[in-house]
Amino acid sequence: MEDNTKQSDDFYVEVIKANLRSGALHAADKVLVVCGGQKDEASLKCAGLNNFHCSNISGSTAVDVENLPYSDEEFEAVVVHSGLHHCASPHRGLLEMYRVAKRTLILFEPADSLASRLGRILGIGQIYEFAAVEDNGRECAGWRNTSVPNWVYRFTASEIRQTINCAHPFGPHGFSFFYRTRIPWVQLKMRRNKIPLLIALFAWPFLRVADAMGPVFSNNLAAAVRKPNLPEEKFPWLAEDGSGYRANASWFDSKFGSRG
Repeated sequence: MEDNTKQSDDFYVEVIKANLRSGALHAADKVLVVCGGQKDEASLKCAGLNNFHCSNISGSTAVDVENLPYSDEEFEAVVVHSGLHHCASPHRGLLEMYRVAKRTLILFEPADSLASRLGRILGIGQIYEFAAVEDNGRECAGWRNTSVPNWVYRFTASEIRQTINCAHPFGPHGFSFFYRTRIPWVQLKMRRNKIPLLIALFAWPFLRVADAMGPVFSNNLAAAVRKPNLPEEKFPWLAEDGSGYRANASWFDSKFGSRG
């Protein structure tokens, strides 16, 4: 039997299991993984998911997360692990994931936190992602999977909420956030300058303790977004008109009075 634990990511597995327990995911769900690879496959299997399609940004199963070639709500859930920050528009990629997910989308991305900003000042974190390009023969793994190093976009919980709610203001969404500090050991070991690696080795025991403070010190976040079950869960100020939603006159009358 294949041992998936060797290639899996502990934080990845932890978050998927938490969403299985909460009901945001079900073991039998048809799941799309965008920007995926071996780590995604191993982590999802370790967490208890097996019915997933793992698409990569290269190869025979290549898809563009900013323009997904799937129908609306074609998958019960959509997952991405450290892929959106390679997009030309990370928010467009996020909303494409939302479009093809029927119930839940989950993303793992760098967090815009105090720790990540300090890490960049100390040379531990990257502003542009050179190491991934170097690790792939200087041919891909950068901006839109080209050899151009991508700006490392870092997310916050607030902007994820705002992006989703602005694009889809029809019902209440459920948001769950998870945080973890991760040191980029691989890219630090690749560098000729070993001072950032030594700083990271010294700071690591303290960062593990500070990780409990979540949004402040953790440099990675995972977000789970649960879509409202429409039309049952639509906002009370909306009504259906056969082609979509419009203002509910009765609700507005109760709030502001009749317009006569």
